[in-house]
Amino acid sequence: MSTITIKSVDELVQAVKESDKLHVVGNGSKSGLANPDAPTVTLSGLIGITEYQPEEYTITVQAGTPVKVIQDALAKHGQYLPFDPMLADTATIGGTVATNLSGSRRFRYGGVRDFILGATVVDGQGRSFRVGGKVVKNSAGFDLTKFLVGSLGQYAIMTSVTFKVFPDVPDFTTLKLMYSSLDDLLNAIYFLNQSVFDLDALDFEPDGTGWVMWVRMTGLADTLSERGERLVGVLQDKSGLQAFEELRDDNMIWDAHNALSWADGLSVVKVAVAPKQILKLHSSSSEGKCWYSVGGNVAWIATDDTDTLHTILTQQNLTGLYVIGSSGQAILGKPIDNALSDRVKMIFDPDNKLV
Repeated sequence: MSTITIKSVDELVQAVKESDKLHVVGNGSKSGLANPDAPTVTLSGLIGITEYQPEEYTITVQAGTPVKVIQDALAKHGQYLPFDPMLADTATIGGTVATNLSGSRRFRYGGVRDFILGATVVDGQGRSFRVGGKVVKNSAGFDLTKFLVGSLGQYAIMTSVTFKVFPDVPDFTTLKLMYSSLDDLLNAIYFLNQSVFDLDALDFEPDGTGWVMWVRMTGLADTLSERGERLVGVLQDKSGLQAFEELRDDNMIWDAHNALSWADGLSVVKVAVAPKQILKLHSSSSEGKCWYSVGGNVAWIATDDTDTLHTILTQQNLTGLYVIGSSGQAILGKPIDNALSDRVKMIFDPDNKLV
């Protein structure tokens, strides 16, 4: 199938009007979402920050802008995107919104949906318009902007996006906490998810014969060690914590997760779960590699057998997003069935052009 590189909104409008089917991509970083049965439009030509007001904590960017460009611009003013975009070195911001891929730091403040304020879009009928706003305080009726998050570009194609941003933290520390069993670790997760501890990230993964919990704490450097010691002490009393290690200023762990480099070239599927579903899911899909994120609310599963994973997810009534790989099938497991989403699709793309 052909690929059209879009460099302006007018070009995108024309492409939509002239096509029977279109599949939109940013920079192609999420190969598992490719659609080989439709012509592709890439928004890699729509690049740039169009409006940034550090004092207002808002930024507007074109949809094809690389995430890394945005992060660097925000960092110059001591600010960041709190939903912690995944695949930041290769992804575009439009693709990040369309796939709803947030990283480990989402644990503290929330995901993409919590920070997107508005967007300009082109719908399946070739109409260009704006949804949402450019300010934090905005209550203008039905918020179509939220429907763009995780939509895979199938309601309308974003051409620019506006976010609220936060001031970044001055320092952080990472705790590596070792557990002998998944049961023991999950008990600690249940406790931490209801505790008063202010954590920036809470992830975990299998490690040989045991399990490792990764806890990231942020704040002033002279208080972090004391806070970490207090957390460790409580976990020693409340859970089966066996050993721990403090790793200061170590970004490698979190960067490796967000880049999905730990998957070692396997296909990667994102699964929305609840912590209490993890024991059953892991025992069924333990042939691959995995990483559990956001306090056990997201499972990242790397495997070379996605057919089996599809069956497992279906049996357990779970839905997976095929992020990395080559299947031609974006959704694994339980199909997404939402009557309201179907109505939105019918209004903005009645001919089902955007696939």
